[in-house]
Amino acid sequence: MTEKRLWIALVTFERRDEKQHMLPEWAHGACGWMVAVAQDEEAARGLLVRDVESQGFRVLAIEDEREVFGDDEIEEVDDHLAMNFRVIEPRKQTVWGTIHGYMGEGEA
Repeated sequence: MTEKRLWIALVTFERRDEKQHMLPEWAHGACGWMVAVAQDEEAARGLLVRDVESQGFRVLAIEDEREVFGDDEIEEVDDHLAMNFRVIEPRKQTVWGTIHGYMGEGEA
């Protein structure tokens, strides 16, 4: 059995033409911290991209990736993310934290 580890990253994404229910109408995109439960950094990155794209967004950047060793470390970065991580559903592999919308130009 492969041990799962915790990875956090700052994810920046933007709208596509698809319907979505996360961002307000004025926001072209957003950024925020996320957690991935994966065996390594590459797998974590893949899970983050998959989750963001499944919500109808395009990933622009994944930055400041690092392994963390518990919810206390997550809370130091984003308390909302830590709160969501503490109630993660079984079999879930990613968790969203606080997202900050931005205005811009592009497909939206």
